[in-house]
Amino acid sequence: MGEAAGHAGLLLTVAYDGTAFSGFAAQPGRRTVQGVLQSAIATLTGERVELRGASRTDAGVHATGQRVAFDTARRMPLDRWVRAFGAVLDADVAVRAVEECDPGYNPRLDARHKRYRYLLQLGPARDPLWRTRAWHLGLRFAHPDARRGGPWLDVEAMRRAAALLVGTHDFSAFAASGDRRADRTRTLFEVRVAERAHDEADLVSIDVVGTAFLQHMVRILVGTLVEVGRGHRAPEYVGTLLRPGASRASAGPTAPPHGLCLVEVALGRGAGSASGSYSALGSASDSG
Repeated sequence: MGEAAGHAGLLLTVAYDGTAFSGFAAQPGRRTVQGVLQSAIATLTGERVELRGASRTDAGVHATGQRVAFDTARRMPLDRWVRAFGAVLDADVAVRAVEECDPGYNPRLDARHKRYRYLLQLGPARDPLWRTRAWHLGLRFAHPDARRGGPWLDVEAMRRAAALLVGTHDFSAFAASGDRRADRTRTLFEVRVAERAHDEADLVSIDVVGTAFLQHMVRILVGTLVEVGRGHRAPEYVGTLLRPGASRASAGPTAPPHGLCLVEVALGRGAGSASGSYSALGSASDSG
């Protein structure tokens, strides 16, 4: 379709609350982000298209910077595309920016890196406003001089463990049991644990930036770092999980999906191109 005469490529930056979605990728009989977007495009253009997404997020996972492309014969100013999508999409998904791109352009093949952010909520009381966005641990920050009066979370220990994950490693221990890919080597550029996420005193964020990820890899990384923060594992133990032969059973639990958000897909590896853009929030490069 991308090579059909008169067709142009459009690249979208998409945000969604993943709570009511069965993931990004289209599935028969299930509500998915891809399916909802394709239905919206059909309403706007009268065309049946197949979106090319940069990342296949799981059920319950959110996004503020998902990138998807499609080809269309419909001509419309870029700013009108943003408004048109806003008029037909459900409240839990939005197109934040629209750019022109080459027909057939696939953002997954052009991704330089992806940034995922996981949110942890501390403190004994759940915050209803974060119930679908953060994993409530019910813990307190560890006292810098004494580990007493628990339960507690040692963020500094988590940071030391996170530093060991940066680089190119065999992440077999951090792959879901259903992931059958033979090559488990991946590169992480950053694993950062930060306090006061979103200026909230009891929110901790874990940013994971890499080229590509195994199934549930980020959530297993988070579950393992939380085990370190709880004092159930030493920070140095995480390094042993990157050795040949390390198994999934040796790592921590899989963190629940609702705390995870795809915040950025940085493009520009060279597979096709995107040109002019319109964003409701500013430039498309800032929308993640």
